[in-house]
Amino acid sequence: MTSVEVGNEMKSSTNGNRKKRLSGMTLILSLALGIMLALPFKVIPRNSGEPLPSESRQELLNRMSKIEEENLLLVTELEQGRGTIASLEESLAQGEEASQGLSDQMSRYRILAGLDPVQGPGIRLTLSEHESPAIPGADIANYLIHQEDLLNIVNEIWLAGAEAIAIRSRNRTERLINTSTIRCVGSLIDVNNTRMTPPFDIFAIGDADDLYNALTMPWGVLEPLEFYNISSEIVKMDDMVLPAYSGSTILQYARQVEEAE
Repeated sequence: MTSVEVGNEMKSSTNGNRKKRLSGMTLILSLALGIMLALPFKVIPRNSGEPLPSESRQELLNRMSKIEEENLLLVTELEQGRGTIASLEESLAQGEEASQGLSDQMSRYRILAGLDPVQGPGIRLTLSEHESPAIPGADIANYLIHQEDLLNIVNEIWLAGAEAIAIRSRNRTERLINTSTIRCVGSLIDVNNTRMTPPFDIFAIGDADDLYNALTMPWGVLEPLEFYNISSEIVKMDDMVLPAYSGSTILQYARQVEEAE
């Protein structure tokens, strides 16, 4: 009997201790829950900045998309501009080459037409009449320089490759072109409607050796003149300047042939 009572007393003591522990844990949990409820509720974002409203974010995306489109358009225009510049530079270079070629061709034609002064190597032929008495009974006209003499000399040096010819008498020099005239007017010789008297200096630009050989070859244009005491002196020149043709080059009737369509 005694032992049973002691067991009951031990059970009662154990139950009391458990109740005290539960009450303590309940109190602690209640306090912890109250503290948590008392703290302000806040969601901490992943980044440090404030979140943007959904509408502002969409506007920003739209703006960025528009800027990207504008940049792409500018890049396209820039590439087109570079292509245009390259094309213009190429056209300009080709135009300059064409212009230079045209300028060179025009200069050649102006030289051939005698419209510009020219410079270059060649020869100077001086023709002079001697005052020594002629053979008795001979025609005095044979001892004078005539238009035929000048024409024969000019034609010979043209054929020898002369590129420009001029005749000088006293202080007047006349450039010869395809329409030049050489004719006798009484005792004078008319060159391009300019009256000239001997001595004559005939200048020719070209290969000096070819021109010299053409004039001095046997039975050439100068040999008959020696028989009539008309002296000729040829000097090879490294450089000379011939004036431009001073006459008119206006064409009144001749015109370019029109191409058939």
